[in-house]
Amino acid sequence: MSTPISILQKYWGYNSFRGNQEDIINQLLQGNDTLAILPTGGGKSICYQVPALLKEGVCIVVSPLIALMQDQVQQLRKRRINAAMITSGMSSRKIDNTYSNCVFGDTKLLYVSPERLQNDTFLTRFSEMNISFIAVDEAHCISQWGYDFRPSYQAIHELREIHQVPLIALTATATPKVKTDIVEKLELQNPTVFQTSLLRDNLSFSVRNEHAKMPMLLKILSKINGSSIVYTMSRGKTKMIAEALQQQGLFADFYHAGLSKEVREQRQNSWVTNETRIIVATNAFGMGIDKADVRSVIHFDLPESIEAYYQEAGRAGRDGKNSVAVILYNEKDLKRLDQSKEEAYPDKHVLKNMLVGLFNYLKINFGDGPGKPHLFSFYEFAKAYDLEPKFVFNCVESLKRDGWLELTDAYYSPSKFQFLIGNEELYRFQVKHPRYEQLLKFMLRTYAGIFDTTTRISEDQMARQLNEKLKEVKQKLDYLHQARIGNYYPQNNLPLIYFLKHRPQRDEIEFDTMGLNFLRERHQQRVDAMLNYVEQNTKCRTAVIQEYFGEAEPTPCGVCDVCLARKRKTSGQDDDQLSQQIIQLLSEKEYTFEGIRQSIKCSKNQLQQLLDFLAREEIIELNNNYWRRK
Repeated sequence: MSTPISILQKYWGYNSFRGNQEDIINQLLQGNDTLAILPTGGGKSICYQVPALLKEGVCIVVSPLIALMQDQVQQLRKRRINAAMITSGMSSRKIDNTYSNCVFGDTKLLYVSPERLQNDTFLTRFSEMNISFIAVDEAHCISQWGYDFRPSYQAIHELREIHQVPLIALTATATPKVKTDIVEKLELQNPTVFQTSLLRDNLSFSVRNEHAKMPMLLKILSKINGSSIVYTMSRGKTKMIAEALQQQGLFADFYHAGLSKEVREQRQNSWVTNETRIIVATNAFGMGIDKADVRSVIHFDLPESIEAYYQEAGRAGRDGKNSVAVILYNEKDLKRLDQSKEEAYPDKHVLKNMLVGLFNYLKINFGDGPGKPHLFSFYEFAKAYDLEPKFVFNCVESLKRDGWLELTDAYYSPSKFQFLIGNEELYRFQVKHPRYEQLLKFMLRTYAGIFDTTTRISEDQMARQLNEKLKEVKQKLDYLHQARIGNYYPQNNLPLIYFLKHRPQRDEIEFDTMGLNFLRERHQQRVDAMLNYVEQNTKCRTAVIQEYFGEAEPTPCGVCDVCLARKRKTSGQDDDQLSQQIIQLLSEKEYTFEGIRQSIKCSKNQLQQLLDFLAREEIIELNNNYWRRK
């Protein structure tokens, strides 16, 4: 008979569980509702994936991001675990086949978005399935007190009216109010709650107030070897920072959601495999990526909340080795964050103008709206109305929360083409337009059925085969579309908007003013907490985070910038003498850590702290496990 540990060994190759994982799994196997609050990198997915393989039926996993679902399903399939997902980018036939495999086949985990749970087809097929249990990932999204509120999460509990099965909720970040909300809104029955301390003694948190950030960024990256993530707020800055790092000889690249799917995957893989050392990214990067050896996470811009910061910073040092998380900020950051309430939560007059603009832009007539999906580009819309894309995004998010619309993750659709004319007419077109002859012949030779149905094509393949530039191929395809020779649908990577209400007259548009005011107030509280975190320099950084999340009796970490500064003030002559001995020793030749210990008489912990301090002061450096004088 299989056991949790035998499943872990068979599919993951591990001989033991970490932390509370085994206890959480056993609670679920016993049929108990469970809430697991584990830090980023704490192995949350194992807690539901292992019992899914032990229990009969299908585990429904509710996950907020398509990218996160794709990564999880891909990782499970590599381990020969039968997992599937339903996303907005799939054809109706593929969705139906996926449901059938859950009902009649051997699918063990089905990943769905929270919005999918309100779909009639899903509910019908869900009722036919043998459900083992329900797992709710990123469960903090259910709470208005959380930093990433998703109203659709609040319908999850209704699934248990169809199947009375256990439910496990998982999150890395939950304040006491959010924790209460998760239990109440998911209607957990006497849940067993597991909450791991946020203290990570291998992760050093630091804050630097720098008028000019780039020199300090270069200093940090040159001092700390290994893989790194640099987070910034804007897409444009990702490229600018990456190019500046490249000019200094560092292997860096940039990543944001506006890049094509292929480019994003290529850059992510290059970073995961250490071909690229540094990835400069917006917060679209990192969630669901399994990379344990990240040595530094640096925020080039001030994050908007401690929740977001802790989740992103926590991607460093998952292998247990010493790592750093650094925030660089200046007065501009403080001013921007202090004014962010108006940008993040526009008032009802602004929202009304935005909603009318969306109806007009997407050509929604009065009385129409629900049901039909609309591809939507924030940048094209912003350009049409002379607005900032970030402002448009924040308005759309507010309209989502108020129940006017839903917005999916980016919907990937490959390039497609279908001829609208017959063979004879096409031949006459070729004779008149000889520059299109080779392209048309290639399409006819390569894509069967292109006269009968909209067919997937590859402009890259055409450009290579015809020895033309990609831009020229696309221009020719555009011309064929304009000339009504065929329908050309270029590749897109855009989200979909679904309106949930019919379009009313302008004076009939109403908003939940109380709810909006509550969210504005809650946002300000998060901002104030973030400002306090960076501006104070008397309390341990980790302890501040622990207090924010309601952890009892926070413990100083001993390795953050505040703790190290305090130690330097109180250490006395002994540390000074030991530091001088280390400097003298390393001036002669390189030593490993153990080599230094044999010559310098002090505790292992004290020596590590002294080495870290001297490295931060740029007196010594670590290179391939050898310490040396700079």
